[in-house]
Amino acid sequence: MRENMQGFQYQRYIWSGSGLYRLFRDTIWLPFLATKKSPTRSSLLFFFCLLFFIFGSFYATRLLDTSTTSIAGNTPTKTILVTETNHVHPGKIPQKPWRKIEIPLNCSSGNFTGICPVDYYPSKFHSWDDQDRPAPTTCPDYFRWIHEDLRPWKKTGITNDMVKRAQRTANFRLVVVDGRAYVERYIKGFQTRDVFTLWGILQLLRRYPGKVPDLDLMFDCVDWPVVKSTDYRGPNATAPPPLFRYCGDDATLDIVFPDWSFWGWAEINIKPWEGLLEELKEGNKRKRWMDREAYAFWKGNPIVAPGRLDLLKCNVSDKQDWGARVYSQDWIRESQEGYKQSDLASQCTHRYKIYIEGSAWSVSEKYILACNSVTLLVKPRYYDFFTRSLIPVHHYWPIRDDDKCRSIKFAVDWGNSHKRKVTKDLKNV
Repeated sequence: MRENMQGFQYQRYIWSGSGLYRLFRDTIWLPFLATKKSPTRSSLLFFFCLLFFIFGSFYATRLLDTSTTSIAGNTPTKTILVTETNHVHPGKIPQKPWRKIEIPLNCSSGNFTGICPVDYYPSKFHSWDDQDRPAPTTCPDYFRWIHEDLRPWKKTGITNDMVKRAQRTANFRLVVVDGRAYVERYIKGFQTRDVFTLWGILQLLRRYPGKVPDLDLMFDCVDWPVVKSTDYRGPNATAPPPLFRYCGDDATLDIVFPDWSFWGWAEINIKPWEGLLEELKEGNKRKRWMDREAYAFWKGNPIVAPGRLDLLKCNVSDKQDWGARVYSQDWIRESQEGYKQSDLASQCTHRYKIYIEGSAWSVSEKYILACNSVTLLVKPRYYDFFTRSLIPVHHYWPIRDDDKCRSIKFAVDWGNSHKRKVTKDLKNV
């Protein structure tokens, strides 16, 4: 009877504390409606589809392999990025070996005007895939959110005036015309967020010439979403400004875009995703889940958010062991010591890893999820472009934000008591 009550309380807890945002709203699966669309909105819709298709390969299939000769700005005379891609589709095994595609990015070439040569961008798209490899039959799960993010402009379309109104907080304006990118910077982004974001867009244009439509958008590199939905309600309300950023929440209308760290975070020595993912895969091989430390691990900067400071209370002490091992990360000291204690591939040594937001959402979530540990996800407020499709108890174990320590202990104790089931579930994720 007690076991049944615990199961009931656990089910009730999952659905009340999972933080699924808008996952079960009726507007998730909006169809393509035959309504009048402005050219700008249609371009954004196509841009979203192409961008998220690339990230479906870039993030989910884990097939990219990039080598960098140097990053723009480090060597003023010569800067070349070579991206090598293995294209693999599900289905039958191909008869021919996979070919690596090299896509150079070289906008310096002795030119210090900040403008790429006229003939730099290819004008046509060539299919690199062999014809005997069938294309995927379905889109990534997070494609459904394209319609949700663009829903505020479904009836009105997006006008030039709306775009200009987004300039109030934007860091830069991006215009793509005939496959060429033009950027106007208003405010320098924090560290190199804007630089790495634009680097990713350049790769998009270089990788799919002739496929990216003409578009005009404003981008805000600050963490917190600012376009409040309550400001654009009512019969006389104007349409909201379309503003792109890295995260959103249920109270705002900002359009989410993959964060800069997918292409690297130089200031804290984080490599581009494709190379780092290979290191994480190697790190996962060092210890089987059964052989890992039977605790929940978290390491990060706690001073950026009250919730993280509260998490420190869950650390082991002489009086209490909540099953958590929590460590503060001093990035200034770490940079002085050569980042020896912050290697992400060396942190896949515990059975459980905790994700908790910082001042807003945190880029650490993808690294934690890639560790083949059970992700204990403290109920979040914010979402990024792919986390809205994560399912509790399948992709992660939800943790209460108002009772973290006991919630973590319950998860750790349950997992350690059901090791075979956890191991089986990890293989199926």
